[in-house]
Amino acid sequence: MNDNPQQESATLECGPAKDPAVRWFIFAAMMIAMALWCWSDRRDPPEAWDAEHINQIGAYLLNNWGPVVFAPVGLIAVFAAVGHLRRTLVADESGITYGSEKMVWKEVTRLDATKLKSKGILTVIHGDGQTLKLDSWKLQNFQELVAFVEKKLPDVETIQPQG
Repeated sequence: MNDNPQQESATLECGPAKDPAVRWFIFAAMMIAMALWCWSDRRDPPEAWDAEHINQIGAYLLNNWGPVVFAPVGLIAVFAAVGHLRRTLVADESGITYGSEKMVWKEVTRLDATKLKSKGILTVIHGDGQTLKLDSWKLQNFQELVAFVEKKLPDVETIQPQG
């Protein structure tokens, strides 16, 4: 049994929120379904390529070229959703790692909290004007993250909203 008082964890991990990925997956499903529908309803070329046959031209182009456009867009959306779900933020004693971005606490110059209450966005300005945007819509445990950042940077200038 440990007799030491319970200490706060020195590391905070914020997983990705599910809403953005769900939207990407819905968009991907729509694009792939549209590609399949266009592929299954292939059309013959129009009788002539003029204004009188504009509906036949449109149907031909949509149904014959739709899969070429919609399927890759759907696959890109799937990769975007999976990429979002794999991006985790880790805040520890040295700084923040968010995906491939790394920020060290000692390089932080300002915190921009102008959109914190209205939109749930905290921007950390570090280095030579580089920014790290922390968004409550994309991250779980966002309130704990804001408290962790404020605890680590008590003397850093914070830009508050006007009014």
